Amino acid sequence: MPGAAGSLDKKENYIKRLHKLLNTYTRVITVQVDMVTSNQIQKVRKALRGKAEMLMGKNTLIRKGVRDFQETNPATMKLLESVKTNVGLIFTNADLKEIRDIINKERVPAPARVGVIAPLDVMVPKQQTALEPTQTSFFQALNIATKINKGAIEIVNDVHLI
Repeated sequence: MPGAAGSLDKKENYIKRLHKLLNTYTRVITVQVDMVTSNQIQKVRKALRGKAEMLMGKNTLIRKGVRDFQETNPATMKLLESVKTNVGLIFTNADLKEIRDIINKERVPAPARVGVIAPLDVMVPKQQTALEPTQTSFFQALNIATKINKGAIEIVNDVHLI
């Protein structure tokens, strides 16, 4: 197969780069990157320049590289436990708190999308809404208790949706 040789070279180069990073840096942070855009990842990489290096890749390739490296440093096997979902590795010799702060600074809230599991609980607080009384069917569909107060809908109790 004509493309297989190039693919093997890429995988070997990736594993060599992983081994080089594991030799060069003393600390590794795993970051979960589900629902993270490539633009956000680029911003984080740019902010980390000079302080840390980010490595993204397939989990199976990361696991293979770490298993191969365990002969050199058995402590790296702990890294396998966190390579389960879509993750990236950030290698650094700097203070981990500083790196975490840089990553969190680039974090942005995302709107809800159909079919995506919410990472946090969704609560609807007890409050007065600006909706007209004709909109009560919306709340009834969600099983949220409401009452009409001063020409607006009021949510009676706090509701845990998700």
